[in-house]
Amino acid sequence: MLEGQLGKLLQQAQKMQNDMAQAQEELKNMRVEEVVDAGSVKVVANGRQEIIDIVLDPGIIHPANSRVIQELLVTAVNKALEKSKNLANQEMNKVTGGLNIPNMPGLF
Repeated sequence: MLEGQLGKLLQQAQKMQNDMAQAQEELKNMRVEEVVDAGSVKVVANGRQEIIDIVLDPGIIHPANSRVIQELLVTAVNKALEKSKNLANQEMNKVTGGLNIPNMPGLF
């Protein structure tokens, strides 16, 4: 009987691992974006915390604006990555049923 339960547990763990791998793959195609300064800077990230695109309003591109542009980019990138992290956590929670599984291969 114990062997049957252990086998079932191993099957469930394998399914969860496969589901997590699939979720990781799907996260590559999901997008979040953050717009700052009334739309002058937009950063797009995927669900794997990778920056996909940075769009700048041409009106702010002037050498005198370089410091402001740098600050806006840092702000937008950090916000986009935070959204991406939240998206990834939501997707992984769907797979794990909300279990917090530390150090599990395939997690961030």
